[in-house]
Amino acid sequence: MNLKLTLLLLLPLLFFSACVPKIQMQKPLQALNIKDDIEKNVVMSDGVKLKVDWYKDYGDSQLNEIIDFALSSSPSIKSIEAKYAQANSIIASKQAGNLPSISADAGISRERFSENYIFPPPLGGGTETLYKTGLSLNYDFDFWGSRDSKILSAKYSAMAQKTYIQEIKLFLSTTICEIYLSWDFDEKRVQLLHEVKKLLEQEENIYLLSLKSGLSDAVMFNTKRSEIAKLNQEVQSIKRSIEAKREAIAMLGGFMPSVADKWSSPNIKSIEVPLPKEILLNLIAHRADIAVQKYIVLSKDQNIQNAKAQFYPNISLSAMTNLISFDLGKFFGHSSFAPSAGVAFSLPIFDGGERKANLSVRTSDYNSSVNDYDNVVIKAANEVVSTLKKTKILESEIELHTKEVEAKDFNVKIAQDKFSAKLANKLPYLQAKREATLTKFGSIDLSNTKALLEVRLIKALGGGYVDMVDKNVIK
Repeated sequence: MNLKLTLLLLLPLLFFSACVPKIQMQKPLQALNIKDDIEKNVVMSDGVKLKVDWYKDYGDSQLNEIIDFALSSSPSIKSIEAKYAQANSIIASKQAGNLPSISADAGISRERFSENYIFPPPLGGGTETLYKTGLSLNYDFDFWGSRDSKILSAKYSAMAQKTYIQEIKLFLSTTICEIYLSWDFDEKRVQLLHEVKKLLEQEENIYLLSLKSGLSDAVMFNTKRSEIAKLNQEVQSIKRSIEAKREAIAMLGGFMPSVADKWSSPNIKSIEVPLPKEILLNLIAHRADIAVQKYIVLSKDQNIQNAKAQFYPNISLSAMTNLISFDLGKFFGHSSFAPSAGVAFSLPIFDGGERKANLSVRTSDYNSSVNDYDNVVIKAANEVVSTLKKTKILESEIELHTKEVEAKDFNVKIAQDKFSAKLANKLPYLQAKREATLTKFGSIDLSNTKALLEVRLIKALGGGYVDMVDKNVIK
């Protein structure tokens, strides 16, 4: 009856509780229609999917081993996984608040009591030993979802950390693959330079014979020697570039230098990146960086809900069961039993604007995260469309270069026919052959660019990632 009366007396005070002020929350991008832009640049395929282990399509077992190790054992991945474990611990900590808090304590103290205090003799002026033990229980009700919002905020933060692992994995795999592909094309450049060197050495021998027979001076001979020396210098420069790329892969993948020293030359085959319609039409669900920002927005939204809950009243319960006695022999007796209980009411009437300021901070934080989310979505769309446009332009460039190579090869055939018919010496043939071989450097450069664009398209499409938690889609 007393409890009911207390509640009735406190009921009018609820009208003095603070009202939640109006806030302006930005809305995230719901969908991004890039279908028209994409269809202008490429024909999409039905029934195909971009695999998570897309790099295995290159058919290089060494590349597979490097990326697999980097994705499972590199220090950068381990560091983020540790942060994800920490985020899960925070969730457990927040969830513990849903249960009553129970604690136990015990103590013994010896004290002399003042003769001039509230205690009469024999306690006053005497020295006594006080024995005390007890259990305490505390519980805060959560009528307005304050704890639930904290738990959800922590869960979304953990999901952001988990998804960030996938974002870093995609960054590692694509970056390592780009460097590895460049290494492969560097090896092809070295092979081509060796072919050119052989042709130059043949020209050098012809000019040497001509010099010995007195048919020419030493100028052309020395010119060829200079060209060969310059070519050898280019080979060494490319080899230095290869070593830098091996070092970069080792650092990204978390390998010791001794491991990188054992790597052999790449053995890459060309691939075609599939363009599934479901990836392009649902780009938001196939980019880990977008999913990271999505979970951050959801976490910030729960922070706003928590700030709103602070504007409403709440009730806290507490109870204690104590045993207190000066006499150890009577410590466990009924006379030492000293229970207590209490109810506390939190009524947000006036706080100098603290709650309003807190809500304003949470709202600004949320709106900032929404802008970050929108920026990532727009960036993703631009990366896909831009990469596809560059690929289309490159295809035209490759087609034009192919005609140039065919023309140079035709010149080689003409020079060879003249040499075979003894209408000219071998020098014009060797020069035509060398020019045709040098033209192939352009083919290597274009092939390298094409391969790098393929990797960047894979990265732009999300690398086979799919956000499986559909119920958490931003509304």
